[in-house]
Amino acid sequence: MKRLSSTELKHAKKRKLSWVTNSILFFSFIGILFYGFAVFAFGTEEDTSDIEGRALEQRPEFSVSTFLDGTYMETFASSANDQVFQRDLWIEGQSWFQRNVLRQAMNNGVINVDGMLLSPETNASEYSSFGEFLKDLKVEMDEADIPVYFASAPSKPVYATRRDLFPPYVESVDAANRDELHQRIEEADIPLFNLEERLGEYEGEDIYFMTDHHWRAEGAFKAYEQIMRDLGEQFPGADALSLSDMETKTVDGPFYGSSAREISISYVEEPDTFTYLEPKDGFSTTVCRNGDDCGYEVLDRDVLNNTTDFTNYYNLFMGDNYAQATITQENPDNDYHLLVLKDSYANPVLGYLGESFGQVTALDVRYFEDYPVDITDYARENDVDGILFLHNDRISGLGSTYQEGL
Repeated sequence: MKRLSSTELKHAKKRKLSWVTNSILFFSFIGILFYGFAVFAFGTEEDTSDIEGRALEQRPEFSVSTFLDGTYMETFASSANDQVFQRDLWIEGQSWFQRNVLRQAMNNGVINVDGMLLSPETNASEYSSFGEFLKDLKVEMDEADIPVYFASAPSKPVYATRRDLFPPYVESVDAANRDELHQRIEEADIPLFNLEERLGEYEGEDIYFMTDHHWRAEGAFKAYEQIMRDLGEQFPGADALSLSDMETKTVDGPFYGSSAREISISYVEEPDTFTYLEPKDGFSTTVCRNGDDCGYEVLDRDVLNNTTDFTNYYNLFMGDNYAQATITQENPDNDYHLLVLKDSYANPVLGYLGESFGQVTALDVRYFEDYPVDITDYARENDVDGILFLHNDRISGLGSTYQEGL
């Protein structure tokens, strides 16, 4: 028998080691694949993803009609992706790898700048359809003798642009888009409340959450103060809350906001502490959602009962977004009815406005598909005394939606 040389022995050992390694990898992959398939086929489905803050697609019921029209396979593919075993763990692992191994500063359009998570906009917006809507609305409301105002909140990327926080390689057109939006408002001859004038006096962490795209309750209150000052001449007797009237309360546990949910905890230096403001004597209002679903508070305290890392505590304000929410004082100090056209930035402000006006109705056109409302008809038929737009400046896609609700 021929004896192998030391070099041949070394190569033989390498081949054997390579075969063993490849076998382990192959069977591990097959095992994970079949285990994942078994979990998907026979395991318990998850309704929501805490880390993504959204509902997950459920396994579809098979029928011949849905199979033939393609909807079954489409829904099945979505559910298979959503119901991956340990989905949240895989997302966290991928994010950790991108941040710590690949050294990617930006993930899913979000960048961490000194602990503040920011999502810069790279596409210029013209706001042409929104501008046309504003002009049409102004004409109709002038005929009805209902004044219209626009309160424009600066988004976090605008703040970062003004403070030159973005690194040189990051492009942001947010400030230019904001200027374009303001031009459209002025062309429609609608009084503009530029809330950046008030909020620009403060540091970003005093106004915005570090891990969420919204402003803090404290920033929203400063905006409310400016709004009430600017509305004062039109609504005498609508008294504004003062900060001394309010009590700051803190939610136990960390708050990982919308931006953190987009890129996972791996990109977060520190979670936020979630605080909210409440009058020392409590809010004096009740809320109806989408018509006759009444009896709610402006603070939905049920949200505080969920203590997962990715609980969206921002839903404490108004409970979430609704096509229509009506806030009524129990013992009104005045009979003013303010109509607010809004996005989610308005939610904490609505509670404060409810203490100043006898009735506040908030319409959110993003949800009109489920509960349609005609804005002009509502204003005319419900004794509205004034209309206030309350938006952040990243609303370029809402022009056509508003036109449909006019």
